[in-house]
Amino acid sequence: MRKRKVLVLEINEITWDLVDPWIAEGKLPNFAKLKEQGTWGTPLSVDRPPQLDPWVTWTTLYTGRPQEEHNVFFLQQPPDTIKARRLWEYCAEAGLTVGVYGSVCSWPPRPVRGFHVPDTFAPDAETYPSALSPIQILNLTYTRTVRLPSDQDSLGFKLKLGKDLLKLGLDGATIGRVASQLVAERRNPKLRWKRVALQPLINFAFFKRLHQKYSPDFATFHTNHVAHYMHTYWKAMAPDQFKPLETTRQEMETYGPAIEHGYRVADELLGRTLKLIEGSDTVLVVASSMGQKPYRASLNGGKQIAQWRSLPKLLELLGAERVARANATMSDEFVVYVDNDAARDRILQMLQASYIDEPGQPTFVCGSIDGAVRVNLKMYGVGAIKPDSRVCFPTAPGAPVARYEDVIYNTGHLKSGCHDERGLIVFYGEGIAKGVELGPCDNLNIAPTLMTLLGLPVPPQMRSPAIPEIVGSHEPQRVLVAS
Repeated sequence: MRKRKVLVLEINEITWDLVDPWIAEGKLPNFAKLKEQGTWGTPLSVDRPPQLDPWVTWTTLYTGRPQEEHNVFFLQQPPDTIKARRLWEYCAEAGLTVGVYGSVCSWPPRPVRGFHVPDTFAPDAETYPSALSPIQILNLTYTRTVRLPSDQDSLGFKLKLGKDLLKLGLDGATIGRVASQLVAERRNPKLRWKRVALQPLINFAFFKRLHQKYSPDFATFHTNHVAHYMHTYWKAMAPDQFKPLETTRQEMETYGPAIEHGYRVADELLGRTLKLIEGSDTVLVVASSMGQKPYRASLNGGKQIAQWRSLPKLLELLGAERVARANATMSDEFVVYVDNDAARDRILQMLQASYIDEPGQPTFVCGSIDGAVRVNLKMYGVGAIKPDSRVCFPTAPGAPVARYEDVIYNTGHLKSGCHDERGLIVFYGEGIAKGVELGPCDNLNIAPTLMTLLGLPVPPQMRSPAIPEIVGSHEPQRVLVAS
């Protein structure tokens, strides 16, 4: 098989269940084009609940190995606990040019022939080359501002950052989109939800400049905006699917268009990507490592989405501010990093012992791995916890107690979409069959397929075959490569 370049557009958790109807309505013209002129399918995730999470499924996709081998259990776990190499690492070792942009669990950045901008949940703004760090400063400051106020968002900070970003490829059209959104919000504050979709548009401006500069053999671009909208607003879009939960008219009018807007922005990104690779020998792969579906809550009144207000304050309550640091990841999740096992186990025990009002109502759901504790807020039904409820830490020094609303913020939204094992994939480009649907496949088949397209030998650790509709009768070369 002739060696080709590969660009993976990662649109996290998109699903054919929504793409197909909107294609039929003419709302997603670029998805329609790819489905007509490419090969497409519905890969299943081999990762199942309770490990059906994007940090697991994307790692499975890029390593070609199951979770028990790659060892990823939570977002931003210490990188030395990841036990399998990702595709971009194989490419770099083979001397290919590489461009990683936002892929999940891609921190820390690696020195490569090309560029490496880690995901927006990274613990710091490190990039490769380091001159790209203003991009991550932007992402980490304003992604987290959605949850908590930034502590460095001064006018001087904005002016310097803006100057740096202009040098890196921020263009007038994108600046205009941002300005238009801010003006629209001034007129109607209820439109603030649209801000989330600006992030991939802004980042694609930088990615485009980098891709044109380095022309990478293998590149990725990740966006999470569609997943965010589905998790938060599926109920507003399709209230009948959530009965007997009530959906107000205001909720439907304000947030009902959010998911469609997210998919339309994804379609716009797809159109920009097609222009970027036009006339090249690049195979475009549009993928989600799993999908989403409506979340039918078993909790009374639905599952509230909440966030811990201040992670430094939490470490103070635990008496751990000198031995640990914490990093926010997903909305209701964060990671506490600890330098030694004894301190990690002590912090884990204090978090597991914490409760709201009574010991039968735990505050957190936790897990641990070497050097880190993953923490999720335990969610309760609407009205189960009051603003004046007591958050207790009985085994922490001094057994501190905090008022619920002082330390935990309820966003006002219910969990609306949940993870689904059915993903989405489309292959498009020279040598890819047109209008063909793939047979059964899963996320373990994708890495050997991409390696074959790239002309790389498939390591024996990737035991699943490449997708035959993509590689044809070509039998991928397999050589012994260290794990």
